[in-house]
Formats: sequence, C-alpha cells, structure tokens
Amino acid sequence: MSVQIVGGYKANSLAVMTDAAHLLSDVAGLCVSLLAIKVSSWEANPRNSFGFKRLEVLAAFLSVQLIWLVSGVITYEAIQRLLTRSREVNGEIMFGISAFGFFMNLVMVIWLGHNHSHHHHNHHHHHHHHQHSHEEEDEEKPSSKEMNINIQGAYLHAMADMIQSLGVMIGGGIIWVKPKWVLVDLICTLVFSAFALAATLPMLKNIFGILMERAPRDLDREKLERGLRRINGVKIVHDLHVWEITVGRIVLSCHVLPEPGASSLEIINDVRNFCRKTCGIHHVTVQVE
Repeated sequence: MSVQIVGGYKANSLAVMTDAAHLLSDVAGLCVSLLAIKVSSWEANPRNSFGFKRLEVLAAFLSVQLIWLVSGVITYEAIQRLLTRSREVNGEIMFGISAFGFFMNLVMVIWLGHNHSHHHHNHHHHHHHHQHSHEEEDEEKPSSKEMNINIQGAYLHAMADMIQSLGVMIGGGIIWVKPKWVLVDLICTLVFSAFALAATLPMLKNIFGILMERAPRDLDREKLERGLRRINGVKIVHDLHVWEITVGRIVLSCHVLPEPGASSLEIINDVRNFCRKTCGIHHVTVQVE
C-alpha cells in the first residue's frame, strides 16, 4: 500500500491511489478483527456489564468512514481532472507499480488458497477423529467453521485486490503506449472507487442492524419461538427479544408462562439448552411467570 501511494504520487495516477485506498479498506478490516480479538479478553465490569465487545462495531464504523473519506477525495480529484484535463500521467511508473501490486496479491492469493484447503482438510480430519463437549471453551474460542469463513473471506479480498491491480496495470500499459489517453486513468479511478465504496455496504448493513438491535439475519425468530413453545412445561412465550452485542454474540430474553405444576428451574434449563444447541445463543435470560 505504501509503495502504491508513493508510486501513484510520482506517476500522478489516481487509479494507483485508488488501488491503495482499496487496500486501506482491507487493512482497516484486519485492524477491526485484531481489536475484536483484544477486546474479547477484557472482562466486564459493573458499569459495562456486557463487556467491551461492541467496540468492534464502533471501530468498524470508523473504518468505513475513513474509506468513504479517502474515496470521496480521490473521486473529487478525478472529476476535477476530467473537467480540466490538465494533468499528465506517467504510464510507465503506473504500469510498474500496479504490476508490483498484482504480483504481491497473486502471492497472497496462492498462500491463502493453500491455507484454506489445508485448514479445510484438517478440520474434516479433526471432526471425524475427535469429539469434545467443552461448551464454555467453544463459546470463547473461534470455531473451525468461523476460522474457515475468515480465511475464505481474506482469500476473496485478496482476489478482488488482484483483479483491481490487473485493471490498473492494463490502464497503465495503455497510457504508456498512448500518453495522451489520460482519460483511462480517470475512468479506472471512478470505477474502482465505486467498487471500494460498494465493498463497505455489507459492513454498514451489519453495523446498522447491530446498533438497531435487530435479530440476526440468519436467525428465524418465528421458528425459534415455535421451538420454545414445544419445550415441556411451557404454555406461552412472550416478550421474546433477540439481538447481537457484536457480530456472532447473540443475546436472548423472554417471558414464559408455564403449565400448571411445571418446574420453573427445569423450564429455564431447557430453554437455555435449546437456545444454545439450536441457535448458538449462550447469553439467555428467562423470566418464568
């Protein structure tokens, strides 16, 4: 990213700068993930009873704002150049820097692809030969499925970066051969700025959903309620609320009206076990009326 920023400045190429901005979005995402790992080790206190896990969401929101700011500045400069057409671009440097970026991303794609297939194989081997039921450990440590998804996500990001670097490299090659065709650099800038902004939309959607305390998208609330009503001793379930503290940390609270003679303690344990096993919800508050 640093090489692209310096090279883009030397070549006077906004497309190379946009490529660096796209990498900035990946760096921001990695920083948010690292923050989440660090924050997960912080213990809750009386004033922060849910802990500090929502800092991950706030950090993600700030990183999105940074990406939009950088992309907005670059887009504004590209439009200004389109209107004035007064800037020249060094196609040779632009081609060289983007070729370097393409090579680096290609190495990353190969490395991540190897790690993904290796981890996938190890996960299946581990699944078939070793079963354990340490529920508390499973709650704190990332599961093999989550790690697989993270590696796959990083692989797709690197693939997108590689394709973008290839596009800028082709644009640089065109300007190198035809120095008057500076418009190619500006078109690449606008197209890849749109890609960089579009990449933040799913993250923004997740952030908005968490801050609005919506039920997780992959959780069927009605199905969950039907399952709770089928538990022995449960007559009515109401005031059911399901929301996320941060991505993957789901919280549930509900009121239960029991059948006559049913044990309140058994109902609470059955509700908690059902929520944990079917939906992965470990923080469950049940009020038996």
